[in-house]
Amino acid sequence: MKGIWAICAIALTLTGCGEKTDEQLIKSAQEAVTKELASKYKPGECDNWKFMEAGGAISKGSAIAVCDDSFNVNKGLTFTDIKVYRHEHRDVVCGIVSGHTDISRIGARFVYTAGDNKMITIKKSKETMLGRDKDSTSIELMKLQRNQYDLRAKNCQ
Repeated sequence: MKGIWAICAIALTLTGCGEKTDEQLIKSAQEAVTKELASKYKPGECDNWKFMEAGGAISKGSAIAVCDDSFNVNKGLTFTDIKVYRHEHRDVVCGIVSGHTDISRIGARFVYTAGDNKMITIKKSKETMLGRDKDSTSIELMKLQRNQYDLRAKNCQ
């Protein structure tokens, strides 16, 4: 019986008392980023917009805004510059993800906060949909998204 307790004590010590390793945190972050980007992509939507644009149903250039806005995760993602930051009450993983839209390359910075309230914040290199219209609402939305990312990115140090 003493041997079982000794093995349990050693196992807990070696695993850091349940704390996730950097590799586990990075894997969780990559899975969360992939899931988030996949949820934003709508297969076939680009083709629908190209068809409507070709038929004159929508203005020229509208299809590009849709086709070049979201990551097509089926074309693969590359994660780089990934760093883990351990804070008193949370662990944070920050990095860069690169991939493709339906028509070109795209990249983004991300901040993943681990713990009970997992959060993922992504700042894409381009916001084609929002940047297309120069109205005040779109500009304010882009500023809000940028500010949210900047606020979360303060944990990346």
